[in-house]
Amino acid sequence: MSKGHKLLLSLLIIGLVGAVAGIGTFSAFSGTTSNDGNSFSAGTVVLSDNDSGTAMYNVSNAKPGDSATSCITVTYTGSLAANVKLYTTSAIGSLGSHLTLTVTQGTGSVAFGSACTNFTPDGSGSQIYSGTLSNFAGTYSGFGSGLALTNAGGSAAWAQNDARVYKFQISLPGSDTTGSGLNTGAHSFTWEAQNT
Repeated sequence: MSKGHKLLLSLLIIGLVGAVAGIGTFSAFSGTTSNDGNSFSAGTVVLSDNDSGTAMYNVSNAKPGDSATSCITVTYTGSLAANVKLYTTSAIGSLGSHLTLTVTQGTGSVAFGSACTNFTPDGSGSQIYSGTLSNFAGTYSGFGSGLALTNAGGSAAWAQNDARVYKFQISLPGSDTTGSGLNTGAHSFTWEAQNT
C-alpha cells in the first residue's frame, strides 16, 4: 500500500470515529409536559316572538274613534346577557301623525293577537310609550336610538328564558277630522337583542 493510500485510510478512520463520538455527544435527557383539552366557543344571542308571521293589526276603512289592540310575547333564549330594544325602520305614511300608539309592557301566558287574555301589566312604568305612530318612528329608528326594554325583574340585561308581553293599542282619535283618506303604509316593529 502506498503512503498516500495509508494516509487517506487513516483520515477516513479518524473521521468515522469522530462522527460516532459526535453522535453520542449530542444526545441528552429530556422531559415534556402538555396542557390538554383547550377549546373556545361563542355564546348566542337569540330573540323570538309568538306572532307566527302575522301582523299585530291590519285596520282598513277606519273612522275617528276606531282602534286596534294586540299582544305579542317576546322571548330571549340566548346564552349571553343582552340588551333588548324596540324600534321601527319603516317609513310611516301621513296618517301616522294622526294615530295614537300606546305600548304597555307586562307578563303572563298570553297568546298572540287582540284578546290579550292573561296579560298583566307591570305596576309602575308599565306604559313604555304613548304618542303618535309617526313620533315613535322618528324617535326609535334603529338599535342605537331604540326604546330600551327591561326584563320582568326590571333589569336592562336580559338572561336566557326571559320573556315579556307587549300590548299595542293604536287608535284614530274621535276628534280627528283631518285624517280622511290617509294611510300609514305597511310598517314593522323590530325587537333587537345585542349582547352586553
